[in-house]
Amino acid sequence: MKIMRVQLLIRDIEYRDALTEMIAGSDMDILIEIKSESSRDGKSLILTDISPDELDRDVLSKISPRTLFLSAVRPGSDAGRKASGETSAPLHIIFKYSCISNILAELALVHHEWTGDPGNISTVSRTIAVIGESDYHSADRCRILARQIVYRKGGSILILPLGYINDYSYDTGEARGWFTRLMYMIDEGKDYPADTFVCKDSYGVSYLMLPRGLNPVSGLGSAYLGKLIMSLGCRFDTLILDAGTSFRRENIDLAVKADRILYFGSGRRIPDITKIIGSEAADRLTTISISADQDETISIDEFVMQICGS
Repeated sequence: MKIMRVQLLIRDIEYRDALTEMIAGSDMDILIEIKSESSRDGKSLILTDISPDELDRDVLSKISPRTLFLSAVRPGSDAGRKASGETSAPLHIIFKYSCISNILAELALVHHEWTGDPGNISTVSRTIAVIGESDYHSADRCRILARQIVYRKGGSILILPLGYINDYSYDTGEARGWFTRLMYMIDEGKDYPADTFVCKDSYGVSYLMLPRGLNPVSGLGSAYLGKLIMSLGCRFDTLILDAGTSFRRENIDLAVKADRILYFGSGRRIPDITKIIGSEAADRLTTISISADQDETISIDEFVMQICGS
């Protein structure tokens, strides 16, 4: 995504300073402009705590496509959007005290709709399916795998959980709304910047904004799951599909189609994994023993060197 120029028109000085510090600490390329009134050049997004009701109708119509309004009252379930009787264009509104990731995500979406910039698009994505005999530490193994790929190869990486329980919880009450919104945009064929629906850890690994507990991805049928994978695959260099022990038909089909399959097992519960994924996928399968004597981190790094090159 291109550098975003963002004007902060915020009356609450203490809040403004704290918000500026949090934006500066994010990994997004944002140029912050602190203004007392809107710039006339029309080249910057506007982030403001001024209510739309306080603005003249003509002014509101002119600036609404590039403005994100911060509301002290939490909007309804359709977070960030509200039909306006003042203007035919929808207003972009978000709760003022949402977490910084949500505010930046909504800001990225406003930027995309205003400029048409889709953000970072990767035309080729490497897909790695991770499965195992046990869900114990499955998320930790996937994180180690992702971080080793960042170290060895670099690029953008997304871990997508396919199991019934989400071990990569994005702990906010709005997370389920974000996923519903993403699936709506994919279903309607709408473009979107990847930064809108993901959060990143300190290593640069991305995770989809999903709620704690039951994983909504696990409820998708094969058609919608395929749309989701295809859409995300256009926006990241590497997709890691963490199926864990969720061997439902949809997940097996994804694993079989993946570029590589990484299986963690001891042979105790599943003597032969190829009987589940099929013999044709065996040449793309790497098995890592989960016995106490095996150093899994070294084995994961060896696997990464195989797929990325030493």
